Amino acid sequence: MQGRRSDRLLWVTSLLFVIWLVWVETSFQYFERDLGSDLRLHPAGVALVAGSFLLPYGLVQIPVGRMIDRGRVEIWLLLAALAAACCSLVFASSDSLQGLLLSRIGTGMACAVAFPASALLARRSLPADRFALAMGFTDGLLGIGAALAAAVPLLLGRSGWRDLVLLQGLSLALMVALPMLLLGAGRREQAVLAAVEHDVRVQRWTRAGVNRLIQCCLLYAWGLGFVFGMAQYGLLSSLRGWSSPLMEGLTLTMSIGLVVGMIGSGVLGGRPQHRGGLLLAGAVITLLSLLLLITPSLPRGVLMLPAFSFGAGIGTSVLAFPIAEAAAPSGQTAMTVSIVNTSGTVMGGLMTIVSGLILQASPRGDLSLVLLIYGALALFGVAMAGWISCNPEPVAAGATPSRPAAVQSRDSAAPEE
Repeated sequence: MQGRRSDRLLWVTSLLFVIWLVWVETSFQYFERDLGSDLRLHPAGVALVAGSFLLPYGLVQIPVGRMIDRGRVEIWLLLAALAAACCSLVFASSDSLQGLLLSRIGTGMACAVAFPASALLARRSLPADRFALAMGFTDGLLGIGAALAAAVPLLLGRSGWRDLVLLQGLSLALMVALPMLLLGAGRREQAVLAAVEHDVRVQRWTRAGVNRLIQCCLLYAWGLGFVFGMAQYGLLSSLRGWSSPLMEGLTLTMSIGLVVGMIGSGVLGGRPQHRGGLLLAGAVITLLSLLLLITPSLPRGVLMLPAFSFGAGIGTSVLAFPIAEAAAPSGQTAMTVSIVNTSGTVMGGLMTIVSGLILQASPRGDLSLVLLIYGALALFGVAMAGWISCNPEPVAAGATPSRPAAVQSRDSAAPEE
């Protein structure tokens, strides 16, 4: 059991890495103007630096997840944390656009390890029925990372963007890299664990498993499409003329609802038979909340209720992770989570661009394009949730009827002493 306890400590440390990557990605918007004026960059250059994190972060996750499944996860986390910390230090000392881009791209590539590694450690160290809760909690950490991005600049005052980035790099080294190094050095079972991990046979996906993975990718893309595209209410607030306090209040309420929806879905989704109904309910709630939010006659004081339910409905999309993992072959947890997360990241970036085009093409007060595009996305979510709920979760490849796939996958990855 010593190995299992060590894995749980590694999992908690990996959660700090997840918080850190959200903090770094989100905090850029708070100092991009200072950075642009300090280095005399054009707005296009600043936008290029801003987007240089998410693209490598999303694209690298799938091959990284495959390597994590076949290797020692603690080594990958240690190397990734050290690389991300070094890239942050380079970013803080850069005086050119090229230096900013290369260090930002390197940070995104290193951060691609955090989420799939955390998922693998959760599967290895927690009971099978807690995996859904672990993924809901992990995805819900975006609220903490976003809060850090908003609060830390206020605490630092006018110390400048270089000091903030320097603080980020040093904090990652202290919070993640150093504990990971100590945990790795203190494990007596490293040789046994490495041998067991390399002995895991990579099995082929079944047709039912591939279909389920595609469904989960589309479902998570639906959720993050809303989160990145309009859930921060920049689009609606500009078109409807909301004041800054109202927009900030709605954003905070939506964020709370999103975290509640994710963690609540993780709690209730521990049993596979509950997941389909939760997804369908969440998709319907999202659709109804969207219609209320774009209703012109709705009093502004009442908007907080659909803002909360909007976030809670979107939060159920986190169930895409346990559903996809249950359909995956043994020993492919990290890669499966990476594929699903990448689909959401790509869709989120796409819908961010779409929202910008809607804002550019729509006069103030005209929400017809919002209703057309995001209404269609909401209906798509209802259709996907209904499709998943009407089909029972398939058994993963290599599992026997008397030995559930989730248990088999967990046992093959985590030997007990």
